[in-house]
Amino acid sequence: MASPEEPPYYVLISHNSLLNNVSVPASSSLAHPSVIQYHYADDSPHALLPQYPGEHILVLDYDPSKLTLPTVKSLSSDLAVSGLRVTDAPGAGAADDEPKRNDKMYILETTAVLEEKCISVEDNDNPSPHSILARFKQRNTILRRALQYPEADPEDQSDTEPILASPPEPPVLSQGLPT
Repeated sequence: MASPEEPPYYVLISHNSLLNNVSVPASSSLAHPSVIQYHYADDSPHALLPQYPGEHILVLDYDPSKLTLPTVKSLSSDLAVSGLRVTDAPGAGAADDEPKRNDKMYILETTAVLEEKCISVEDNDNPSPHSILARFKQRNTILRRALQYPEADPEDQSDTEPILASPPEPPVLSQGLPT
């Protein structure tokens, strides 16, 4: 069994796509991050900045000396973190390979931040009440998830079963670790 002081090794990104149609449940996909970069407390924070336009960077702040769950932050303007689930990684405890690894699976829950055009009277004289209500419900769902994180109970955050697929652009994950 791996020591809990080891940095996270098993990391997945759960990207939730909220749809405009509220009657359709939100879709979710699981993917591996394209890069996991370990960043320690004494490293320069400039290494965390995006290297190219459209790059998604998530920072998993993991400190084994703290007894609380790690926190996740997004450095991307169009990707928001809505939660973190920590579970036992299936089969990780049975592996006898060296070096020892953290046997927990960290699932970073994200959602896309939608850029909406301001609805003006000239563009749409009579917006549909259904579309206004759907937009309100969508925003309300995102706000509730964001306000509940990181204090939210992990069992309460699973609205739907995730669908295994790859998101269009997996985010780069950088982990802040203590010295």
